[in-house]
Amino acid sequence: MNQPKTSRRSLLALACAMTTGAALLASPAAQAQDAAATFPSKPVRIVIPFPPGGPTDMVARAVGAKLQEKWGQPVVAENRPGGSTIIGVDHVVKSPADGYTLLLGSNSLALNRFLIAKVPYDIDRDIAPIILVAKISNALVVHPSVPAKDLGEFLAYAKANPSKLTYGSTGQGTATHLFAEMFSMMTGVKMTHVPYKGTGPAVVDLLGGQINLMFDSLSTVIQNEKAGKVRMIGLTAMDRSEAAPQFPTLHELGVKGYDATGWFGFATRKGVPQPIINKINADIDAIIRTPEMRKRLVGIGSNVVGGSPEVFNAHIQSEAKKWGEVIRALNITPQ
Repeated sequence: MNQPKTSRRSLLALACAMTTGAALLASPAAQAQDAAATFPSKPVRIVIPFPPGGPTDMVARAVGAKLQEKWGQPVVAENRPGGSTIIGVDHVVKSPADGYTLLLGSNSLALNRFLIAKVPYDIDRDIAPIILVAKISNALVVHPSVPAKDLGEFLAYAKANPSKLTYGSTGQGTATHLFAEMFSMMTGVKMTHVPYKGTGPAVVDLLGGQINLMFDSLSTVIQNEKAGKVRMIGLTAMDRSEAAPQFPTLHELGVKGYDATGWFGFATRKGVPQPIINKINADIDAIIRTPEMRKRLVGIGSNVVGGSPEVFNAHIQSEAKKWGEVIRALNITPQ
């Protein structure tokens, strides 16, 4: 039996509407895939929230140069220091959500939420992690005048002389301060904190014997340890450093679970299409695994990590949980 013409027209109209609707629904995903396929089609910026010359600056420029070769587009490193990295991160958060403005972030992505009262953004809401590039171990080192040649002797001396040992840091609430305080919490030793305005003055006083110990960057420690100016007790990471595999970690020496590292990775603002994030992730991951780039990263005391955006996001969340507990235990209030 033939259907009435009006009925057939209604069915055709419905079919057309469904097809058009499906096409519209698929459009954003299709557009994102198309954007990723042609990315980048113009210059890309890497924002470094630190002054020129540090390890993050070196990594940003080295990786940026390789991305420029790979992409055939300029990749410009741009230093925007200040405000405990807030100025640089805020600039990225306020940039267009197109993937053309990247951030080389560090521990502050996890720490600032606990230490700074008025942060103009929310990391979980406003930042999209791309890739965790590397972790940098610090080391617990003592001045040669401290009567301890290893961790066991150090802990015995510190417990027999509560609060006598002084340790330097780069300032109240900074990573080196928190590294030392977590060590104290996990071992039960009591030490006296001496905050400095930066690494340089603290190292000078350590070498001069004005303070007894410090959690210092491995790249600095290696030279001073070779010269006999400091004595190595142990590294702060869970794994030994590729830069100095002869040095054991505090974890393997008996402070089980102690893990305190510097780290840095690439991120961008939230809202950048996932296919573009995935492309940037894959390209950087391939670059940092090359022998040339691995050598450069190991040269500054780093262990290469890499992996997916999800791996980096999980790391930020884990670091925020761990250090948030330490900061609360110390009663450090946001400033």
